[in-house]
Amino acid sequence: MHDGRTRKVDNAGGGPNAMRTYNVPGGPTIEIDHVVLDLNGTLSDRGELIEGVADRLTALAHDVELHLVTADTLGTADRLAAELPVSVVTISRGSDKADLVGGLGAGRTVAIGNGRNDEPMLRMAGLGIAVIGPEGAAGAAVLAADIVCRSIGDALDLLLDERTLASTLRP
Repeated sequence: MHDGRTRKVDNAGGGPNAMRTYNVPGGPTIEIDHVVLDLNGTLSDRGELIEGVADRLTALAHDVELHLVTADTLGTADRLAAELPVSVVTISRGSDKADLVGGLGAGRTVAIGNGRNDEPMLRMAGLGIAVIGPEGAAGAAVLAADIVCRSIGDALDLLLDERTLASTLRP
């Protein structure tokens, strides 16, 4: 279970009744309240936020609650999250990430990550997105995901544009 340390909460959007709805032609309607995001290797490259991430997260935060999960291996979480509309939760194991997703309501949560410790949350989430970023992606994460994207920008763009997500998930 995660250690419960939520270090920062900035509800610059989202809120208790916020959600995004995606209508997949010939498939399910997906309703999302939360997005859980891995930090190292997913949102950042060697300790620096990847270009375009902040703007996309700010846009997404108008409709959903964003949760950054990290073991903070590089010690950069507080600095990187300072201007992002996210809560930051420190974890120690991949199962902690899955516990967080389950506690938020797995069926209404998107999880985005790239590492082997992201596999449990990608599998647990209603929609799991693996990102193959500058640090690559673990095979376990790719196999557990519903969608695989070549960058975090592409993954966040899917969530920001219902048409693109629907095209990817269409049966």
